[in-house]
Amino acid sequence: MSAPEGDVPAARLTEALDHLLRTPPFVRSPKLARFLRFVVEEELAGRGLTIKAYTIATQALGRGSDFDPSLDPSVRVEAGRLRRALEEAYARHGDGIVVRISVPVGGYRPAFERLDAAPEPIPPPPAAPLAAREAPVPPPVPSPSETPPQLVIGLSPRGQTAIIALLAGILVVLCLELAATLVLHMAAGTEARPRDVAERVR
Repeated sequence: MSAPEGDVPAARLTEALDHLLRTPPFVRSPKLARFLRFVVEEELAGRGLTIKAYTIATQALGRGSDFDPSLDPSVRVEAGRLRRALEEAYARHGDGIVVRISVPVGGYRPAFERLDAAPEPIPPPPAAPLAAREAPVPPPVPSPSETPPQLVIGLSPRGQTAIIALLAGILVVLCLELAATLVLHMAAGTEARPRDVAERVR
């Protein structure tokens, strides 16, 4: 995230400038360091509108008063080098820089952006002690008032009717067998009586 120039304090801009000037891209090129320092300080002093190729050439790059930007493209060339140096500085050495300084294409006035620090990661919760992690969990003990569940087998009305019919059929068969047995015994007793009478008469 970034903030517009008006929200960037001048002290932060100065700190960012000093930090950038100590990075390798600007240490290797004093000319680019003077270019960057000049445009930033002129902008902070309220003279941003006067930052032109002529003022940069004569006040930062050591050119004479006869410098003609329409004939000499050296300021444009150095501005391109400055933009690449800034990109390298932020990409490789930007840790701790809280303000981004850039020189947009098409002009020489610098632009400032405040870089918000990334939020610190939330530390994970502390791990439980080893003894607590390895302690076995006892099984639940039922209370005396709790009764074990009983197995209940439910029959549909059709099943109940079938069972009643089966029992009735068994009962009828038993009754028939009993009746047949009684009839046979009675028949056998009737035949035995005439024979006994005949033997007595003889």
